[in-house]
Amino acid sequence: MICAPAQETIYRCVTVLRDPPGKLDNQRVIRNGIIKDSVILGYNASGKTNLGLAMMDIIVHLTNEKWSRGSGIFYLNLCNHDVVVSFAYTFKFGSYVLEYAYEKNQEHVIRETVKIDGKKVIVNDREICFVNLRGAENLNLNNWDRSISLVRYVYVNTILDKEDKDCLVFLEFMNFVNQMVWISSTEGLKSLGVDLSGGNLLGTICRMENGVKDLEAFLRDAGLEFRLVARDKGEGETIYCQMGGKEVLFSPLMSSGTKSLVFLFLWYMRRKYLSFIFIDEFDAFYHTDLSITVIEKLLREEHIQVVFTTHNSDVISNELLRPDCYFILTDNMIQPFCNLTDKALREAHNLQKMYKAGAFYGK
Repeated sequence: MICAPAQETIYRCVTVLRDPPGKLDNQRVIRNGIIKDSVILGYNASGKTNLGLAMMDIIVHLTNEKWSRGSGIFYLNLCNHDVVVSFAYTFKFGSYVLEYAYEKNQEHVIRETVKIDGKKVIVNDREICFVNLRGAENLNLNNWDRSISLVRYVYVNTILDKEDKDCLVFLEFMNFVNQMVWISSTEGLKSLGVDLSGGNLLGTICRMENGVKDLEAFLRDAGLEFRLVARDKGEGETIYCQMGGKEVLFSPLMSSGTKSLVFLFLWYMRRKYLSFIFIDEFDAFYHTDLSITVIEKLLREEHIQVVFTTHNSDVISNELLRPDCYFILTDNMIQPFCNLTDKALREAHNLQKMYKAGAFYGK
């Protein structure tokens, strides 16, 4: 239930997203020995967005989703298409550990390996390719386009034995990846390359069962009072706001923060289908109180692993998350607070005050 690419800057993130030894409070953010919720802090241009893009590369690598980011893969640092980038992900399902590593350039998969509890079950390494999963014995690799992932080809073209432990773990891994999502409200309301801006977003909510009423309640929880209704006045169904005895289009009334909240609501209503959410600059348009409200709301979703990025130090609090759940991204490195000080951090410590004083930069 944790994944991160193996580039040096990012690989350290996966190491510390495991529950560290020792007694720490706030066990609600730990699930199966893994930190479930975390906040990554960094100055502007420190690399928070690129970190998310790199972590979520596995989505476009193994599913049908595609980024719609123009020139695209920025974690290659604008190198040419022949540059090879390496990724390594570790997932934990119950007591089983699945490791997935692959190398690719911008056009093709070069090599990849899947290991379950140390045992290689899928290998794609130019001259050596094999699948060691029950149900894949008759898989015809002659039909496989080697520019795409062998892992994806196996998943789509085999009926694996669901009574076999390795097959079950592999299928759980693929299910997890298919339920990962990257969200950004700072780049035109984008998620997994899907642009749901403006009326399309509101129209989507109108088509959801009780969508408009649920949105109204969601905004009310965030301190925003709107009376919303769905109407079709000849240009397709969308959301109107009742004000002063009149109904006016909701879209032009939405501030940047409200648009961001409405976009988050769309994914929040799909939360039972999600496994992992990376929310880039989640509170770029939020008041601090709203930022904390959003974090607390997602903390309650026990089955979803969430990573927030921000440059807002006001969300740093022991009452919200543990010191090992806050990370600093700077100088080509990402580390949790607890690794950046010699002090034994306790619940009574004011983490924000320590952060502003530079207590987590000097180790």
